[in-house]
Amino acid sequence: MSTDTPSGREDEAFRAWLRTLAEGLTTDPEDALDSQGALAFLWAVFGENGAMPPAYFAPLLGAHRQAHAQQAVTALLTQVHAETGRRPDVPVRYSPPTECEPEGAVCVGPEPVQGIDPSHIHAEAAEGLQCLLADRSRLVWPLCPDHRVGLHATRAVSGAVWVCSMGDHTVRRIV
Repeated sequence: MSTDTPSGREDEAFRAWLRTLAEGLTTDPEDALDSQGALAFLWAVFGENGAMPPAYFAPLLGAHRQAHAQQAVTALLTQVHAETGRRPDVPVRYSPPTECEPEGAVCVGPEPVQGIDPSHIHAEAAEGLQCLLADRSRLVWPLCPDHRVGLHATRAVSGAVWVCSMGDHTVRRIV
């Protein structure tokens, strides 16, 4: 089996596995296939484990989400400290899969992290951190240097970015 991307019969088996996952989880992995990061993760799991059932895949997905969310939060907290002088505690919480939550749950602050693509996870983690700062400290962060309004986390072709709603422009990458 190739390690790059699926082709031929491998692709048929891979897509059948993704459909099986979609039936057993709340996330449809096929929706994320336009992302190289998501495709690489899914293909690596399939290549290493075969067509594992959704209940076996869910903890791997949770660990993937938690690792990328933690990466984003760690980088963002460095920026928060540099720009505000504050050192907030922002946990990345993980709850294992249950009957009610077949994928488990990863949260940053009050926000769930539900993406598969690393840039999607980074944007969700940034939004969670931003909400937590606003709720706990009444801190609007980060600010657009041109308009002095809060930025919004989103995904772009280049990855997760902060955008300004006033000037509709990208200010910087999230991670």
